[in-house]
Parts: sequence; structure tokens; C-alpha cells
Amino acid sequence: MDWLPSILAALLTVVAVLVVRSVEGRIWKSDASEQLFRKQIYTFAVLFVGMLVIIFLLPEGSNQDLAFGVIGLVVTGALAISSQSIIANGMAGLLLRSLKKFRPGDFIEVGSSLGRVTELGLFHTEIQTNDRDLTTIPNALMVNQPVKVVRASGTIVSANVSLGYDVSRHTLRPLFIEASERAELTEPIVQVVELGDYSVVYRIGGFLDKPDQLLAARSKLRGAILDCLHEADVEIMSPMFVATRNTDGEVLVPAPTGRPGAAAEPEPEENRVFDKADIAGSIESHRKEIAACQAELQELQSQKGQAGVEDEAIRQKIAAKERRLERLAAELQEMEGTLKAE
Repeated sequence: MDWLPSILAALLTVVAVLVVRSVEGRIWKSDASEQLFRKQIYTFAVLFVGMLVIIFLLPEGSNQDLAFGVIGLVVTGALAISSQSIIANGMAGLLLRSLKKFRPGDFIEVGSSLGRVTELGLFHTEIQTNDRDLTTIPNALMVNQPVKVVRASGTIVSANVSLGYDVSRHTLRPLFIEASERAELTEPIVQVVELGDYSVVYRIGGFLDKPDQLLAARSKLRGAILDCLHEADVEIMSPMFVATRNTDGEVLVPAPTGRPGAAAEPEPEENRVFDKADIAGSIESHRKEIAACQAELQELQSQKGQAGVEDEAIRQKIAAKERRLERLAAELQEMEGTLKAE
């Protein structure tokens, strides 16, 4: 009987964990990607509080001070041992979520890993690379290393090319601008990057307003640079190539017949490569749109009783917003189901 309160507290702790996880799933049902993160936090908090309650309810004959001391040693040891792994990644995950520098669907680059974000977890961030593979990056690594985020409003796409000193930069500039325009980039950029021993390095680029087509735009720009230079009989230099060839000053460019026209090139498709990232980005956009619609609906409902002669018009707007919310919720549920199946 002396141990009965502690046993009941342990059972209540287990029940509390199950109830919290169930209630959490119902309250934020439309936010499925966030459920795992919140469940981890809530489960840990309930278990920790339950453990403290169990110790407080121990019989008088037991040594509560010893129990608290053991818990303190365990917690201290866990913090000391796991500070570079689990605890560090968890704290880094909280920091990344509080900063909100990127969201699912964004292009990010961490070290040598480049891809689109598919999942923001408590301990790791998942990205989808250009091979369609999923890469898991520990959050601690993302805090300790610079993270390059491609802005959703647009980015600069560029490529470097080395050309000989015998070609004037004033002759090359129109060719580079044409290449940028062929790649469907705006605001062309032409810069002299380096004056090397054998060649001049130029940087050609432009503004891309659709970051989700970043990889395709990079490929199109490089292909357009090749086409424009070859069509103008301008040779792309390489120190190794210059040192090993023996052509008596002959300029080497591919034959025009071996180069397909720009219209014959298939349009690059990235939807298959970043399919999961596209779904994750669409889910995030739908959530924001649903939140905005809910705010507008609440505003309309607050005006309903004060509308007077416009009361019918307000009701029609409310009905339209409700239909839109239903459609968005259905689309969101379908996308979340597709994302879970990936």
C-alpha cells in the first residue's frame, strides 16, 4: 500500500503520454509534418514531470534524496556524454526553427550537399539532391557550418569560362549577354574574374526568378555559352589543352553540323528530381494560405452582425471562404498522404 501512490503515478504518466499524443494529433491534424516534432517534445516533457512526481510519492522509508541524486547524476551524465550528438542536434533543431531561415521546398547548400528541403526535424534536416536521393544532415552541422539558402524571390545563376588573351573582352561581352538571354535569364552579368597565365576567366550570369528551376537554368546557361562562343569561332581555353595540343595556331571549335539547334534541345524537367521537395513546398504554401483564409473568415464573421444592408453580401463572402478552406484542406490532406508514402 505504501508503494501504491508511486505505482498509480507511473500508470498515470503512461496514460498522460498517450493522451497528449492523441490530443496533439487531433488539434493539429492538418499539420502532419509537425506532429513528429511536437510529439517528441511533449513526450519528453510528460515523462520528465511524471518521473519527478513518482519520486515525490515514494514511501517514507525510501530515500528520496538518493533518488533525486541519481536522477541528477543521470541527467548530468547524459548532458555531458550526449552534448555533441543528441542534445546538440536537438538544441540546434530548436535554434533553426526559431530563426526560420528556410522552409520545406527551399534550395539550401551545406558544405558539399546541395538540394531542396523536404523535412525539418528536431535532430536532423532532410534534403533531396539532384540525384533524387534523400540526404539527412544533422542539425548541429547546420548550425556550425554556413548554410546557403536560395531566396524564393529569385537568385543569380552564373558560370565561369576561360578564354585566351587574343580575344578582346569587348568582342566577348555581346556573346555573353546573348548566352544569358538564351538561358532565359534577366539582368545579364559579365565580369572579369581572373587574369591567369594562359587565359582570362570570365563570369557570366543573370537573374533567375524561378529558383525551383535552378539546376536546369545552370545547365542551360553553360550550354548557351558553348553555343554562342562556338558560333562566333571563339575557342575556350584550358592550360592543359594548350600545353598538349599541336595545331600550329589553329582554332579548334566543334563543327556546326555536330551541334543541335537550340529549338531541338528538350526542355529540362526537374519535377521528377525534386518531387518530394515540391510536395513539401506546396504543403507549406497551403498551410500559409489556409491560415490567411481562416483569418479573413474570422474577420468576415465578426462583421456579419454589423453588416446591415450588406448582410447578404457578407454571407456570400463567408460561404466562398468556407468552400475555399474545404478545397485547400482536401488538397493539403492529399499532399500529406503522398508525402508519407514517399
